[in-house]
Amino acid sequence: MAEAVTVSDVVSMAFEGNPSGVKSAIGDVLQQKVMIALQNKKKDFAQTFLTKPNTDSKEPESSGEIENG
Repeated sequence: MAEAVTVSDVVSMAFEGNPSGVKSAIGDVLQQKVMIALQNKKKDFAQTFLTKPNTDSKEPESSGEIENG
């Protein structure tokens, strides 16, 4: 597995004058952050997938009545 790229790696490459490395590293860092966020959303979704939300409402679910003409 490849080593994770950090923001400090991006800064180091920028100081070294490596623009293509900076561009690649920024893409890698953003991809890592997106993957972590997706994994967290996946966990949240899995925990609440088949559970009913707790609705403690005093109002009825449907407030409109249907009348025949």
